[in-house]
Amino acid sequence: MLTYNNLRRATYYSNPNRSKLYTEQYLETAKKVQDSFNIALGNFYLGNANVVSSNFEIALNHYLKSANYFEKAKDSARLSSVFNGIGAAYENSGNDSLSLKYFKKSQEISFSIGDLRRSAIALTNIGNIYKYRNDLVNAKLHMEQAVEQIKTTNRIQYIHSLTLNLANLYVELKDYDDATLLFEEVLTTVDTINDIYIYGASLRGLGNVALERDNYSEGLKKMEKAYRKLKSSGFFDEALATMPDLILAYELNGQYKNGLIIANQYQKLTDSIFSDEKDKNLSEALQKYEAEKKDTELKLLKVETEKKEQQNRIYIILAIAGLCIAGLLGFFGYKNKQRNLVLAKQKSLLEKTVDEKNILLREVHHRVKNSFQIVSSLLYLQSENAVDKEAKLAIKEAENRVRSMVLIHQKLYNKDELVGINTSDYFHDLVRDLFESHQFKSEPVPYDLDVDAIVLDIETITPIGLILNELIINTLKHAFPEALPENKITISFYKKNNILLLKVTDNGKGFEGEIDSNSFGIVLMKALSKKLKATLDYDSVVNSGTTATLTIRKFNEL
Repeated sequence: MLTYNNLRRATYYSNPNRSKLYTEQYLETAKKVQDSFNIALGNFYLGNANVVSSNFEIALNHYLKSANYFEKAKDSARLSSVFNGIGAAYENSGNDSLSLKYFKKSQEISFSIGDLRRSAIALTNIGNIYKYRNDLVNAKLHMEQAVEQIKTTNRIQYIHSLTLNLANLYVELKDYDDATLLFEEVLTTVDTINDIYIYGASLRGLGNVALERDNYSEGLKKMEKAYRKLKSSGFFDEALATMPDLILAYELNGQYKNGLIIANQYQKLTDSIFSDEKDKNLSEALQKYEAEKKDTELKLLKVETEKKEQQNRIYIILAIAGLCIAGLLGFFGYKNKQRNLVLAKQKSLLEKTVDEKNILLREVHHRVKNSFQIVSSLLYLQSENAVDKEAKLAIKEAENRVRSMVLIHQKLYNKDELVGINTSDYFHDLVRDLFESHQFKSEPVPYDLDVDAIVLDIETITPIGLILNELIINTLKHAFPEALPENKITISFYKKNNILLLKVTDNGKGFEGEIDSNSFGIVLMKALSKKLKATLDYDSVVNSGTTATLTIRKFNEL
C-alpha cells in the first residue's frame, strides 16, 4: 500500500490516468487485508482521481464512503479534507449551492480543531464560489480571511497561491493599490522556493495592473518577462494563458507587428489544443449521453411494463374478491407510491442527462465564440497595418461579418436558451455595434429600430444577421453622399401571416436601374436568402430614399 501510494502521488499531475490506476490498486490491497482506515483513505484518494478525470458522480460515491468512516472515527482533520473534495466535485459539476454547503462544513471543522491550513483552503474555495456568482463583496471577505489564516502557518507555497488568488480578485474590484502590494509581496519571497509558476503569475498580475492604469510600457515589460520565464521553464500551459494579455499589451503600445506574431502563434496552439480536446471531449460526452439515454429508456420501459402487469393483477383481484376492495385500494396506493418513486428517479436521471447535454452545448458555443473572436482580432490587427484604403475597408467589412456571428454564440453561451436567440436583443446589439464601428460620415446617422421579440434557432438567425449586416453597411456607404441633419435609417422586423419581414429604409439619394449583382455583398445576400427560401426586393426613388425588404418563408421559431 505504501508503494502504491507513493506511485499515486508521483504521477498525480504528470499522468492522471496512471495515478488513478495506482489508487485503485491501493484500495484493492487495503480491502484484501481488511484495513478499514486505509479503505477509507483509498476511497478519498479515488474520489480525488475521479474529480480530475471529470467523473463527478463516481467521485461523490467514493467520497461519501470515506466520509462515513472518518465521521464515525471522529477523525476531524481527514473529514474536513473529504468535505472539501465533495465541494470540489459539486463545484465542477455545476451545483454551486451544494458545493458551498460542503466547503463551509470543511472550513468549520478545520477551524474548530485549529487546522488553519485546511481552513484557509476552504475559505478560498468559498470565496471562489461567491466570485463565480459575481458576489465580489462576499468573495473578498472570505479570501481575505483565508490569507490572514494561512500566513500564521509556515506553508509558504500555500501562502503564495492564496495571496495571488486575493490579488487577482482585487484587480477585478479595481483596487489596484492593494493588488500591487500583494503581487510584490509574493515576488519578494518566491525565490525562497524557486516556484516559477508563482513567479510568472505574479509578474502577469503586475502587468495587468499596469495596463489597467494606462501604464502601457510597464505593463508590456512585465508581460514579456512573465511569458519568457514561463515558456523557458517548461510551463507551456501557463505561457499559453499569458499570450492574450501579451497581445493586448503589444496592441496598447502600438507594436502591432509583434502583437500579430504572438496572435498567430496563439491561434496555431489553440487550434491544435481545441481540435484534440474537442474530438476527445465530444466523443466521450456523446458516448456517455447515448449510453445513459438508452439505459434510461430501458428503465422507463421496465417501469411501464411493471405498471401494466400490476394493474392487470389488481383488476382480476377486484373482480374476484369484491369484499377486499378497501384492502386492495390500500395495496394499490402503496404500489402507486413505489412506482412514483421509481419514476421520480428516472426523471432525475433524464434531467441530469439534459444538464450534461446543456453543459456540452455551452462549452461548444463558448469555444466557437472564442475562435471567432480570435479571427476578429486578427482582422482588426491586419486592418491597422493595411495601407490601401480599399483593402482596409474590405477587411473591416469581413470583421463586421465575423462580429455578427460572435454575437450569436456569445448570447447562446451567456443565457439559458442554448439553441435559440431573441431577435430583439440580438438586433439591438448588432445594429449598435455596426453603427459604432462602421460610421463613415462626420455626423452620425440616426436610426430607429422596431423589432419584435421572436426566438429563432441558430440556423435561422445566422443568415438573417449576416444579411442585415450587409444591408446596413451598404446603406451607410451609398445612401448619404453628405451628412445632413435629416438623414435617417429605419430598421423593422416582424412576423406576418407565417412569414418574417425584415425592412431597412433610408431617406437618402436613392438609385435608378438594377443593383450591381456582381458585388460580393449582393452575392452573399443572395446565397443566404436561398437558405431561408427568402426574396430580397428593393424599392427606390431618386432623392427620396430606398427600402430593402427581405421576405423569409423558411424559419424555425422556438
